[in-house]
Amino acid sequence: MRGYADGVFTSDDLPPLRMRVAPELRYLGFFLFDLRQIARVERHVFVETERALVRRMLVLQFEGFLPNVDDVYRYALTDPRELGGERYGRRASLLSVSEERAGSPDAEMTHTATFLEAKGLSLPDRHAVARFARIVGERRRRELLIFYHECDGELEGILGRAEEAFTLSLVAGPAVRR
Repeated sequence: MRGYADGVFTSDDLPPLRMRVAPELRYLGFFLFDLRQIARVERHVFVETERALVRRMLVLQFEGFLPNVDDVYRYALTDPRELGGERYGRRASLLSVSEERAGSPDAEMTHTATFLEAKGLSLPDRHAVARFARIVGERRRRELLIFYHECDGELEGILGRAEEAFTLSLVAGPAVRR
């Protein structure tokens, strides 16, 4: 089970974690979709807005291969960083929402923009993005991705600013294995 209460996002499912989110970022909810008939994606979205315009966004993405897909996640953790007792790969990049929507109409940014629009919010086109990723579970069939966006933001220093927007901690007790 996953959810948000009192400034803390909790996942009791794989991976179990607790995330304290900066108070300026309000939780909007989550949505699910299948990515290219390969993986199931669950995205939880937090935003800081100015009127109806998104200024910053934090997205937690829980992803796992669909049961009929015989594959595993296998990527190196680029620029590894320990967060909440786990190692994450991290990178920074610039993103154009319009280019993402045109090039990948069934992918994450298209679904996220549509989710925000349904809430009466809009995204500027250009974003500086920090991405944190780790493979989850012994079978390597799941991953956790954390995206921090600054709309019309600067790429320089984005990783540090992202780490100020959230704090991860491990959940006590036995880990769920899947």
